[in-house]
Amino acid sequence: MEIDDFFPKSISSIKNGRDFIGWLCTYTPEEIIVAGGFTPYRMMGSLITNKSESFFPINFCPYLKSAWESLYTDRKNKLKAIVFTTSCDGMRRLIDTFRKYRPDIPAFVLDVPRKKDSASLDYFRETLCEFTRFIEELRGQNITQEELIRAIEIVNKKRILLKRLKEIYESYFPLIDASTYFKIMKISMTSELEIFVEELEKYIDFVCSNSFGNSCTTNNKSTINSWYNLGIIGNFINEDRLWEIFSDLNLKISFQDLCLSTRYFENLVEVASGKSPLQSISERYLKKPSCFREASLGQKLIETEKSIRANGIDGIIFITLKFCDNTMYFFPLLKKALLERLKIPSLYLEIEYQNFSAGQVKTRIQAFLEMLEQTR
Repeated sequence: MEIDDFFPKSISSIKNGRDFIGWLCTYTPEEIIVAGGFTPYRMMGSLITNKSESFFPINFCPYLKSAWESLYTDRKNKLKAIVFTTSCDGMRRLIDTFRKYRPDIPAFVLDVPRKKDSASLDYFRETLCEFTRFIEELRGQNITQEELIRAIEIVNKKRILLKRLKEIYESYFPLIDASTYFKIMKISMTSELEIFVEELEKYIDFVCSNSFGNSCTTNNKSTINSWYNLGIIGNFINEDRLWEIFSDLNLKISFQDLCLSTRYFENLVEVASGKSPLQSISERYLKKPSCFREASLGQKLIETEKSIRANGIDGIIFITLKFCDNTMYFFPLLKKALLERLKIPSLYLEIEYQNFSAGQVKTRIQAFLEMLEQTR
C-alpha cells in the first residue's frame, strides 16, 4: 500500500475542512491557532516559481520565493490568515512584500527572541498574548482557557505520535524508510490535527502489528540494518526526491536536526500549576531544539555534538537551501568540531527548493559512502 492510502482524510482535509492559517516557521505556536478553531498549515510553496522571481533578487531564499509564488498566485484557497516570524532577513523582506501586494489577507508577525533567558521568555509570552488577540479577532470570539488546554493536549498527542514514528523508523529500519517517514512528516504539517492524529495512530498500529504480531517494543528490533549510521543536519528540506535517494541507497538516518522533523515535534507543552497556558507554550517553543538563528551557536554546537556521540554516528550529511546565511554560518564550526573532536567526516549539500539535480546529489552521496567504507 502507498502511504497516501493510510492518510486519505488527512491529505484531503485542508481542502474540505476548516479555514486554515498559514505558517512558515516551527516557532509558530499551533496550539493558539487550534484553540481558535482554525487549522495550522505549513506553507509548502509552489513547485514552479515564475512570478516571484521578479519580486526578489536571484540570491534570495528559494523556499521563501516558493511560498510567495503560492501566496501571490493562489487566490482561491481557504487561507484565513498567515503568520510570519522574524527568523531571518529574508523572512522580513517577504513580510514587506506580502503587506504591499496581499493586504487582503490578515497577517501577524511573530517576533521570536534569539535568546532563551527569563527576559526573552517574558517578552515572548507577551507576544503570544498579542497573537491570541489576533486569532480572537479573526474568530470573532474570545479563546477560553479550556479551549487552549484542549488544544495543547491534542498538539502534544501529535508530537508524541511523531516521536514514536521516529523511534520505529530508527529502531526497526527498514520497516519504515526515509521516503515514507518524511512524507508522513509533511502530511503532519498540512492537515487537520484531529484527523491526522487518528490516522497516524492507526498507521503505527498497522505497521507494528503486521511486522511483529504486537506493538513495537525494544525486544523486537529488526535484524536488517543499514551499513552506515548517518546524521542529517539542515533547515527546511522538503524534498521527496532526496528522501527517495536515501531509500534507494538503503540508508538509515539515526540523527535528525531538521525543521521538517525533530525541531517540529520534540518537547511537549507542560502546563504546570501556577503557570498560565500561554506561559507554558512560550517556554516550550523557546526551549525546543533550536535552529541556526539562535544567538549562541556555541551552545547549539555543544548540543549537536552530544547527540552525534549518543547516536554513534558514522558520518554527517549537512544539507542547506541555497542562500541561507543562518545555516551556512554554522557549518564551518560544525565541520571543524566533527574533524577535530569527533573524527567524523561530513558532506555538504547546497540545493534549491523543489528544484535540484537528483542524479548529481545521488552521486555525491554515493561517493561519501565510499569514503566512509574506506575509513571503517
